This record gives sequence, structure tokens and C-alpha cells, in this order.
Amino acid sequence: MTILFLGLLLGFRWLWQAWNPIPEHPPIRQGVIDLGHWDFEQSPSMLLDGEWAFYPGQLEGTPFGEPRYVQVPGSWGEAMPDGEAYGSGTYKLTILLKEQPEQTYGFWIKRIEAASQVVVNGETQSAFGQLGLSKDQYKPSRWSYTATYSNVDGKDSIELLVRVSNYDNPVRGGIVVPIRFGSQAAIDGERWYSIGFQLMTFVILMLHGIYAIILYIFNRKQYAFLVFFMMMLSSALSIITIHDKLILHWLPVNYTWVVKLGSISYVMLTYFMLMLTRIFSGSVSDGRLFRLFSWLFVAYVITIMVLPIDTVHYLSSLRVGLFFYVVPVVWFLYLIGKMVVNNHSGSIFLLLSAIGVISSIVWGLLNTYGMNYTEYYPFDVIAAIIGFSSYWFKLYFRNAAENAKLNEQLRQSDKLKDQFLAHTSHELRTPIHGIINIAQTVALRERQSIEDRSYKDMELLITIGRRMSHLIEDLLDLVRLKDKHVVLQMRPIPLQSIAEGVIGMLGYLVEQKPVKLASRIPDFFPVVMADEKRLAQILFNLIHNGIKYTEKGEVFVEAAIIQGRAVVSVTDTGAGMDEATLARVFLPYEQGHSDNGGIGLGLGICKQLAELHGGTLTARSWPGKGTEFQFTLPLADSQSPDGTGDPDAAAQPWNHVWAAEESPLLAHEESGSWIELAPPEMGTHGVKQNILAIDDDPVNLQVLAGILGNDSYTITPAANAAEALKQLENGQWDLVISDVMMPGMSGYELTKAIRERYSISELPVLLLTARSQQADIYAGFSAGANDYLTKPVDALELKYRVWSLTTLKRSVTERLRLEAAYLQAQIHPHFLFNTLNSILALSDIDPDKMRKLAEAFTSYLRISFNFLNAGEMVPFAHELKLVRSYLYIEQERFGSLLSVEWEIDANIDLMLPPLSLQPIVENAVKHGALSRAEGGTVVIRIIRRGQDTLFEVRDNGKGMTQQDADSLLQHVFGGTGGIGIANTNRRLAQRYRQGLTIVSVPGTGTTVSFAIPMEQQKKDQPGE
Repeated sequence: MTILFLGLLLGFRWLWQAWNPIPEHPPIRQGVIDLGHWDFEQSPSMLLDGEWAFYPGQLEGTPFGEPRYVQVPGSWGEAMPDGEAYGSGTYKLTILLKEQPEQTYGFWIKRIEAASQVVVNGETQSAFGQLGLSKDQYKPSRWSYTATYSNVDGKDSIELLVRVSNYDNPVRGGIVVPIRFGSQAAIDGERWYSIGFQLMTFVILMLHGIYAIILYIFNRKQYAFLVFFMMMLSSALSIITIHDKLILHWLPVNYTWVVKLGSISYVMLTYFMLMLTRIFSGSVSDGRLFRLFSWLFVAYVITIMVLPIDTVHYLSSLRVGLFFYVVPVVWFLYLIGKMVVNNHSGSIFLLLSAIGVISSIVWGLLNTYGMNYTEYYPFDVIAAIIGFSSYWFKLYFRNAAENAKLNEQLRQSDKLKDQFLAHTSHELRTPIHGIINIAQTVALRERQSIEDRSYKDMELLITIGRRMSHLIEDLLDLVRLKDKHVVLQMRPIPLQSIAEGVIGMLGYLVEQKPVKLASRIPDFFPVVMADEKRLAQILFNLIHNGIKYTEKGEVFVEAAIIQGRAVVSVTDTGAGMDEATLARVFLPYEQGHSDNGGIGLGLGICKQLAELHGGTLTARSWPGKGTEFQFTLPLADSQSPDGTGDPDAAAQPWNHVWAAEESPLLAHEESGSWIELAPPEMGTHGVKQNILAIDDDPVNLQVLAGILGNDSYTITPAANAAEALKQLENGQWDLVISDVMMPGMSGYELTKAIRERYSISELPVLLLTARSQQADIYAGFSAGANDYLTKPVDALELKYRVWSLTTLKRSVTERLRLEAAYLQAQIHPHFLFNTLNSILALSDIDPDKMRKLAEAFTSYLRISFNFLNAGEMVPFAHELKLVRSYLYIEQERFGSLLSVEWEIDANIDLMLPPLSLQPIVENAVKHGALSRAEGGTVVIRIIRRGQDTLFEVRDNGKGMTQQDADSLLQHVFGGTGGIGIANTNRRLAQRYRQGLTIVSVPGTGTTVSFAIPMEQQKKDQPGE
């Protein structure tokens, strides 16, 4: 695309050169040019550049004396007597023509330093500036003008005299741009085409600039618009001050300011172009360098403006301005290249602008330094403007797309906000339902023991709790109102009774404040047509708002009938609001004073609910005096406009409503009757089951304790997951009940942590949450939860679910114990057969040893079949006796092949799970010591340590890899020949939070150990 654009620019430039050719003409030598064979009708104008005759110091009449010859265009300094550019003189050129009567010729003088006058064949043309032989007599001018000559007499030559004075430019004087000569038609056409293109470009630039400055006025933060305006203004100024000096036709600008404005406009153009590109690229790394350059630039501009004109010309000759012209261009190209390399969006358009700018600069410099004298070419500037505009349009459409995306994100955020409000409302609902559940539990448990007055108080507590629950649930109406899902249940309602009820509910808020709540609605006020729940919500929010902003005074409700409608007023004598606050008081999330709590939803909900009733809600406020809210409601029947009517008839509907509300406590429905909670039989062997309850809200913990604490459960509370994990280390638990939404670690994460230690059957987990979305339920079960309940929970449902899970836990525990006892009772036939054979063999050899072996075998059988093995705990002596009997039998059978070493501390008296040590010893004998042909040794070590008692069984058998040793703990059963290592490990882990430790080295032997903490030993002692 860049190559194509460059090709287009070069193509336009080529076409322009072809359309405006500069023809080759005969050379000018010693002030004479021969155009006798020149066709003026068919040829464009030519440049009269060459060797002109020059007469220094002569301004009047026909030049005389020997001329000096100077090169035009160029400075006349070498032809001056003192060699300086200051002075006066006359240029002379003789143009030889063929006889061509009635031919009109034209001369286009573009730039002469600094005052000039043209004389053609003795005809004096208008002077531009004032000629003079000294600075006091002369006045400079920078006009671009034309002169014409009609060859009426058919002369064969033209004597062209150009009188010039210069006392302002110390560097260049005289004809510095070649004069164009041709037919008048050719000169006029070329000049007006040039002026027309300059005007067109000027208008385009100014329109873009005006558009940009208007946008900047409307949005002052968009600094780029101001910079773009300055760039367009600088570019436009350069056009009307450099080429044909159009500014002189519009404004009374003198020579000095034309020169200065032309010099400043060029450097301002490139400076603001650089500044705009920096804004587009977001360049910040070169900020210090750019500020330094900016200070130098400003200093240069101010210097140009205040210095005299001759000094300005001198600085221009030193190319000082070229530095401030070229440096921004190079910097600009660097930034554009960087944006292209970094794939900056739309940077290709800036690259196209850069190409246009470079083309314009190159051709402008060629024109300035006399290497090209084509007419004004507008397309480079237009191409640059198109590039900048295209980038801006690209930026606009990108921003529009981003805005559309942001709008969609805002809509999604608004939806999420509504969901957040709904979820928050659910969470707010939970404590109220906790109050209701506690009250229900207390009422059921203490119904026969409490007085009627206390029972009535419990009824009141339940009623207030239900009312509060309804009001909190009304917060969800913000979402429903927005989605237009609220449907009113309209019926006749006594306004005065609703107001009294709401005031009664809010009375506790003013117990510690000098604020009086009052209803001034007369008892006989006509009933209104409204939704009772919504009307109570409106009054609740308005009265609560008045209490919140009133520190001292009164909040009261009034009602009147105006134009056939009930007008209800809620007035307070509080802080009041100013006009700005009053204007936004009904907007969502707006509050009168940010330090009074709340989230600013109540008044907006009230307004929408009032409008749903066919009325309006308005507010009036007086800062420091109070606020009045008014809303209107339709009347229920044809009451008289003055509010009179039958008082009994007016009050009757409210009595009917109260009759529906005065239902007994803990009703299944508000208008139903009591349901007696008959909890199922709970517990095992009369022992209470331990439940760990985790919730960051203490109210919820009290609710759980109230519902479950006095049945068959012991409730231990934990305020967070970290505390719960510590509690799990310090006790035996039958169930974990956890809230999901907790700070730090959620209920899901806590469940995952529990599952790393306990299986789903070893320790059930019940999750409670206010959310009931499918994704939440799936997440709970994925984390390892056994069950899931949505808050607020029903007390009866909670009890049965707890009973179900604790029963599961007990069943698993019983299964493990029974499994151990069953496997122990299933004595391996091979062991039984070999033992009996050993007894029979000894009967003939050694009757005494036979008798001892028989006694040991009998003891082993008796202990193996003992009912204690099915219990939860047995004394250490019981377990040790079983082990000794087993080892005696095996030693008698295998003789010297089996050696047993004992290391047991004295006075060890503790309880431990049955069949904890014997399976380990049996495995050490069978798979350890006897695995070698030469036999082996089993070392039994039971010692006290600092915080526990260590049980260790070590053999010097063939051993196994550590991977095989670890896999033994993963099996459900240890095999048909014994109790099983896996069973023992699981039972120990349940009891002591840590199971067996197996360390084995192939060829060396195996060590199996476990520890019983001292603290747990104390708890397990009988009577503890």
C-alpha cells in the first residue's frame, strides 16, 4: 500500500510537470535573448533566467554607461561597487522578437528584493514598494505581480527594465526568483491556476482546522484537536505568505511581517506535526528531550518576531531555521516508523502522510534553492491531510468499536450488578431466617415450661422476623422492577393501619434517639387500592429514611384526599437536602449523606413502586429543617372528596387482614397451623455425635446450635476455615457443616482440604449457602461435599439431613470395626491346622510344653472371639495379651527360626482401637522374619515419648520397595489371611488423624509404627 501511494504521488507529480512544462529557450547572453522563432501562441511561459545587464545605482531614465552582467536569478552583490546586497540598480534585458502585430505579452514577477518597478519599451508599470537610493527614501514590498505589454506597433524587440532597491536583506538583493515571460493568455492562465490551487488548499486546511478547534472547544481533554488546528493554521499560513503572498490581498501586512510569518509558519508546521505524532504514538520516553527542543523552538520563534528584518534575513542565510525545520521532520519520521514496526493500529495512514510531507518538503527545498521553479503543487499537502484525516477516522471508528464494546461490558456489568444485588439480598435474608428458626426451636422446646406472656413474645418475634424477611426480600424488586417482572396484588387496604404497623416495626430504631414517630392519618380515612406488601415497603423505606437523617425531632405520616386521590406524606425534621442532592435523590445508588449507611436503593424503589400504583412520588426539602416525601394512591371506592365516610366500613378490611396474619407461631404457612417437629431418633449407644459448624456469621452458628444442640449432637463452632482445620486436628468429628461464602478460604476450598485427609464416607460435609444456582451445586459436589442446602434452611429438613449424614458416618465406622473383628475371627485354616498338629506332636515328646502351647492357643482363640474386639476401644493389656499369645504359638511352631525381642516401658495404661497391634505383628512374622530361609527376628517396641506413645514393630526380613510399602495402605482389605494393614491404617487415621508409617528397605527389613497422642489418651480413659 505504501509503494502504491508513493507511486500515485510520483504519478501526480509527473502529470503536473507534463501539464506545466518549463520550455527550453534560447540562452540569455549579455542581456539579450533572441526569440525570433518562438511561437508564443502555442508555448507556455518561459523563465527569463540567464545573464542580464545590470546598472548599479541607476533608477531613473534609460540606463547609461558600461553595464555589469549578473546571473538571474541570484543576488546582485557581486555587481555592486561595495560587493554588498544593499543598494539600488536597474536590470536590463533585450528580447528580440519576430514582427507580430497585436501580440500582447505578459511578465510574472514572483519575488524581487525588495522594492521594484518594471518598464517595458518605455512604458512604466506600477511600482511595488518605493524605490530609493537610500534606506530613508525606500519602502520594501513582497508582492507577486504581473506586467503586460501590447505590441501594437509590431516592434521586433522588447526592452525590459527592472528597477530595484534593497536596504533590508543583507544577503540577497535583486531578482531572486526568475521572471516568467510569455503571451498574456499563458501568463494569466498559469498565475490564476496557481492562485486557485493555493486558495483551494488554504480553504481545505482551514476547514479541517476549524473543525478541529470546534471539537476541542467541546472537549478540552482532547489536546490533539488543538495541536491539529495549529498544524493546519501553520500550513495555511505558509501557503499565503510564501508563494504568491495572498495574505497581502487580504490583510495590511508589511514586508517585515510577511517575511517573518513565512519563516515562522514553516517551522511551526513541522513542530506541530511532530507534537501531533507524539500524541498519536503515545511516546513518553522522549519527554525530556522534547521539552528541551520545545524551549529552543519557542526561543527561536520569539527571536524571529522581535529581531529587525535584516537580522532575520541574516539568520535565514545561516540556515538556523533549517534546524528547526528538519529536526521535527526526522523525529516525525522516526516515530512513524516506530509505530509501523510496532504494528500500531492505523499507522499506515500516518506513513502515507509522512510520504506526502517528505515530498512537499523536498520539492519546496528545491524551489527555495533555485533548483526547481514549477508552479504551486497542492497534492502533496492534500495527500498528507488525507493521511492524517484517515488516521483520525480510523481512530474514531476504532474508538467507536471500543465504545460499543465498553457499552456491552457496561450492560454486562449492570447485569452482574443486578445479580450481585440479588445474591446480596439472599445473604441478608439469612440472619432473619436464623432468628425465625431459633424462635421456632425455642418455642417448640420450651412450650410447656414458659409463660403465656413469653410465648406471646416469641410470637411477636416470629412476626417481626417474617416482616423483616419480607422487606429484605423486597430489595430483589430492584432487579424485578428493571425487568418489569413486578406484578401488584391490588386490593382495598386501610392506609392508617399499614402506617401504624410500619411505625411499630421501626420503633426500636428511635429508642436511643430523641425522635418521635407518629401517624397522623385519621382512623376513618378511606381505604386505598394498593398492594399491601408494596405499600408497606414504600412506607417502611420512607420512614426509615426519615429516622436515618433525623437526630432530633419528629417523623410523621399524614394523608389527605386531593382531586379524588389519596396523597400520603412522610415528613421529618432532620437535616434536609440542598437542590443538587434533591435532584438526584431518586437515582439508584445515590444518597443524601454518604456517612449514614445504606446503598441508596430505597427511594428509587419507592418511586417505581408508586408509579406502578398509578401515582407519583415527589420530594421537597429545606436544608436544616427537614424533608417531605409525597406519593399518591387511588381510592378503593367512591369516598367523598373531603375524606368523609363510614369509619367502621373503612376499618373493616384491615381487621380482616389482621385476622389472616394472627396465625400461631411456626406455621407452615402464615395462615396455617403449627407443625410439631418430631425429630428422628439420633445417636449411637447413647453417645452424642460431634458436629463442626463453620460460618463467619455468628448468628448462623447460633441458629445451628439452637436447632441441633439439644438433640443428639454436640455443636462446635468455628468462625473461619483456618480455625476449622485446627479443630479437625483436635477432635473426633462425625459431620462438618460449612458455609460456602467465607473470607480467606471458601467452603469449597475447605471441603477440598478435608477430602485430602478424609474420604467422603469417613467424614461427611454438608454445605450451606444462599445461592442455589446449578453451577454452585456442581462446584460443591465437585469439591467433595456430601450434601448441599440453600439458606434460609427449613429446620426440619436440616435435622433430617444431619441425621442422614451422621448415620452414614457411624455406619462406616461400625463397618471398619466389625470388619476388623470379623477378619480376626476368621482364623486362617492353615494356622489352625499347624497349631493343632504341633500340640498333638508335643503330647508324646514334651507334655509340659504341650500344655503351655494349648493354653496359649486357647487364650488366643478366646481373645480373638471376644466381643470387645467389636467395640470402639480396648485396654492396652487386652491387645498385648493377644499379641503375646500369637507370638508364643508361632515361636513354638518355628522354634529357632523366629526370634522375638520386647522393649515395653513399664506402667503403660491406655486405651486403643481393638486389633491395632496384632495385625502388624502378624504381618511382621509371616512376611518379614519367616520370609528368609534362615528365619529372622521381630522387635516389638512400645515406649513413651514427649507428647505420645510410640508403637513400633520391626523385622529383619527381605523387605520391599518403599513404593510397595506405601501401596499396602491403599488397599481396602489386607488379605484373607489377617486383619489387614489397610483396615488398621484407616481406623487409626480416623481416631488419631494419623495412620501407620511404613519404612522398608529391600534385603534389610521393614518397620511399621504408629503413635497415640497423650492428649487423646487422656480423653479415651474411662470416665473422661
